[in-house]
Amino acid sequence: MSPDDRGVSITVNYVIVLAITAVLVSGLLVGAGGYVQDQRTIVVREELTVVAEQLAAGIDDADRLSRADARSRSVRVGVNLPARVAGESYRIAVTNLSTPADQPARHELTLRSSGSEVSVTLTISTLVGLDEGSVSGGWVVVRLDGGTLALSNGARSGSLSLAEPAVGGRHA
Repeated sequence: MSPDDRGVSITVNYVIVLAITAVLVSGLLVGAGGYVQDQRTIVVREELTVVAEQLAAGIDDADRLSRADARSRSVRVGVNLPARVAGESYRIAVTNLSTPADQPARHELTLRSSGSEVSVTLTISTLVGLDEGSVSGGWVVVRLDGGTLALSNGARSGSLSLAEPAVGGRHA
């Protein structure tokens, strides 16, 4: 073997090592990228499930308070939900389900993330009706509105209130 052959074999070995390393690193990146995306989807789904449970508890509180007294009351329950889950905004939709007349009203709460399109649906029951609608994540207010409960986005100006309606500027 001549000295020129040894110089070529070092260069060829170096190029082969670089090529193998590049293939291995790109394979790891592609494999890890799919794994990271799967984990992100799982995290978004779990966070939306927790948020749905928190909202269901707030709706249950408002439902219970609205039935606390036979007199007409103004009920407002604020639920402090995160504005984003895993860095993504989300929407909350309420859909009424058909229910027999002698049963509590059933509703579906569907939370859908904006980025990954992950959705979670939770079925709840109320004795007072719940209006269909959609709100964004964040501070959500459950209020008694015309005999039914309704969701809206609101300010943090008090998370819970139960007051009789004002009559002539004074409380009845």
